[in-house]
Amino acid sequence: MASSLRLKISASLFTVISLFTLTGVSCSPTPVNIGKGNPLVIWGLWEESTALEPIITAFQEETGVDVEYRKIASVADYENQLLAAIAEDRGPDIFVIHHTWVETKRGLMSPASPDIIDERALREEFVDVVADDLIRDGHVYALPTSVDTLALYYNKDLLSTAGIARPPRTWDEFLAVVERITRINRLGVIEQSAAALGTATNISRATDIIQLLFIQSGLSLNNDDNKVRLSEELGVKALTFYTDFANKSKKAYTWNIQQDYSIDAFSQGKTAMMINYSYHIPTVRAKNPRLRFDIAPVPQIADSKVQNFASYWPYAVSNKSKSPELAWQFLRQMTNTEGAMSIIRHHQIPPARRDGVASLSRDPSLGVFAEQALTAVTWPRGDIVAIDAIMNTMIDNVITGAATINASLVRAQEQINLIQPDPVQPAAEEPISGGLQQSR
Repeated sequence: MASSLRLKISASLFTVISLFTLTGVSCSPTPVNIGKGNPLVIWGLWEESTALEPIITAFQEETGVDVEYRKIASVADYENQLLAAIAEDRGPDIFVIHHTWVETKRGLMSPASPDIIDERALREEFVDVVADDLIRDGHVYALPTSVDTLALYYNKDLLSTAGIARPPRTWDEFLAVVERITRINRLGVIEQSAAALGTATNISRATDIIQLLFIQSGLSLNNDDNKVRLSEELGVKALTFYTDFANKSKKAYTWNIQQDYSIDAFSQGKTAMMINYSYHIPTVRAKNPRLRFDIAPVPQIADSKVQNFASYWPYAVSNKSKSPELAWQFLRQMTNTEGAMSIIRHHQIPPARRDGVASLSRDPSLGVFAEQALTAVTWPRGDIVAIDAIMNTMIDNVITGAATINASLVRAQEQINLIQPDPVQPAAEEPISGGLQQSR
């Protein structure tokens, strides 16, 4: 898979939340009121109220409807607050979801009227992965402002010192860069790591990276029966490729469980490359303002279809909203070209709209992420937190020698298939699985 064998999310609902190290100040949402009366209520996690105020003000002036935005400060507590509020009929009209929630939680959501947005309009305006994730039975269940993808962070100085003129574009090139940069002393200690890959516990969004490799290798994770077949030959190649970076007997060896957490190691210059989402750009800059780093597209298998891995958080309308049509009107305004770009610029996040991709394709920080959204994929998952835990264990078992590659894949496959949802009968009222411990 390129001689062996790439993806927020978010990231796990995420650790699709770790999909990021999520921060929170208080478990109580702080409301921002625009106008008076009984407003439409929105619950969010990432957007600041200042980013939404112009959109809210414009909507209020056009419709006379008040809107109240509440940013839930504690991501870990968001699920519990949301479920309790919906159950007690005091929930928001609009609430943020992870894109995978539509697979099993659409019973909590009111789909858009075709008069507001239909499947054709969604496919024309948004990148392909949005339609794949958010349309069910011809109905649109949510809309995003942003779609994030895994990309390659690289230390410009470390690559230059090693005589490497540009970041690797393929996994074969990536392996060559790893061999040139990695330095291991006579005691077997890694003095200079080339890449933060190979383990689970000390790598941010390791589970998303292995899913990226599964998909790039050609392994189908989105089967008609919603069951994964990780133990196929392509799965073996992908997991072998990934764990070889932490295998002392392999040329790719450049990382182990003694290394610092991947984001810290990269920020400190202890590793030359890491794979992560755009939301960690400010994290790295804050940790080391003097670090000279850049972002490149995530490596691909040579001469194969380009595939990137997406994680993102769209907004849905509650099926208990007393004004679902008004809620969808606001959501449509929030995610149209003007509304979405104002949020994108405010938060410096990659766009979900095609016109946004065109606008930001040359942006020095977000351009890579914007263009990758055009080739981003994902797959239907039920319990994201549980799947992340299963895949983390799968990787750890290989690294520690607790199980072989094949045995680890078979075990992970069995466990994931036990919790995958029925593709025909979605569990509409089932509680949102796990706690939000994921990436954005």
